[in-house]
Amino acid sequence: MDSLGSSWLPTQTLILQISLIFGLSSPSPDSQAVKYPSSSCTLKRTVGTSVQLTLTSPLHPNVREIEWNWKSEDDEKTRLLVSWKPQTPNPDWYELEEIYKHRLNLTEMAFLSIRNLTMEMSGLYTAKIKFNSGKSNEEEFRLCLYDPIPHPQIQILSSSNTSGWCNISLECEIPGNAGNLTVTWLSQGLPRHLKQRGILPNSRNLSLSLPISHINSHLTCVVSNPAEEKNATLHLEDICPWRGSLQSKWLWLGILLMVLMVSLGAGVWIWMRKKMQTRRGGSTLLPEASGLKATPQALPTEESTNLQTDVTNSLDSPYEEISFQRHLKVHVLMPSHW
Repeated sequence: MDSLGSSWLPTQTLILQISLIFGLSSPSPDSQAVKYPSSSCTLKRTVGTSVQLTLTSPLHPNVREIEWNWKSEDDEKTRLLVSWKPQTPNPDWYELEEIYKHRLNLTEMAFLSIRNLTMEMSGLYTAKIKFNSGKSNEEEFRLCLYDPIPHPQIQILSSSNTSGWCNISLECEIPGNAGNLTVTWLSQGLPRHLKQRGILPNSRNLSLSLPISHINSHLTCVVSNPAEEKNATLHLEDICPWRGSLQSKWLWLGILLMVLMVSLGAGVWIWMRKKMQTRRGGSTLLPEASGLKATPQALPTEESTNLQTDVTNSLDSPYEEISFQRHLKVHVLMPSHW
């Protein structure tokens, strides 16, 4: 366990596949990296971008003229581009093809600026600085141009879980004509003893096995050329779900459903109980309401005494006492009026 823990560097980026260069069977003729190694290129740009050739020599007062020329890599022909003299307000441009005429510009410091680069504009650019003393100095710039890199995508060829390990096979897919590009697989959060298998030279494929309990990391496919690079990232948790986390999700889902069912049952029971109580309360109050609406009875007379006595005999004893008391009260109170 100690050796396993010491081999983990969560924040360190590990290079899984170092500079796998995949090329076509016949290299693309437009790629300048085929003719010249990237180390010999002074400037590296992508087609469609801009570049500025900056002179390192300061403009001394004894500078008589600065002349720019360009030697194309396609036809090995040297073209005079522009001549700049301090005493003239505007530079003198030489005859150029229409495709290059509106893409070149000279700054106030006699720097050559080129915009909307095309593959044909690669080559050797030379600034010849002429002094009043008759001496001259030259500064060279080798411009190498590359096709833009399309956005790569990581395709999952296969994935399986066996004995606590996640086995995956990936491909870094690059749309269109890939040309001469470098593919590098990077990872973060994976162990040093990462097991790789099936990685072939000159291939964009990557096959590896990793512990399923350590899949909280990601893989990055980096596609680059000497001018730029683009990448795509894949989170391993999306293709290697941890079984423990899956089981815990199902457990929490079951608990949630149980709580909802219990809450629903309790709500239905409370509602039915309140409904029954409402019905019982209504049945006990109805006789009282009807009794309140009854017409008041007149005081008993001598003629109705016998009838009232017969009626009260059929009632319970409390009603008999009340009726008897009322009868006594009537006979007792009558002499007082006299």
